[in-house]
Amino acid sequence: MGILDRFKKKEPLPDVGSLPSLPPALPEAPTLEKTTMENVKAKIDLVATQLDSLRTQYETLNERIKNIEKVVTEIRSFCR
Repeated sequence: MGILDRFKKKEPLPDVGSLPSLPPALPEAPTLEKTTMENVKAKIDLVATQLDSLRTQYETLNERIKNIEKVVTEIRSFCR
């Protein structure tokens, strides 16, 4: 194998007709669930419910923080 081997005449490519046929195509990938208006509405309702739940939790936390602030101010007033 020398440097000039690259320039030697290569064998011609076989005719397309003599090539074996290609294997059958892969089966189609499973399709995703088609988006319908019912699915979209259901997902929006789910998100709205989760937002309502978060809002309730934040309101509860805010009330607790206000109560803690009141207790802290009362403790400070005793210390003065």
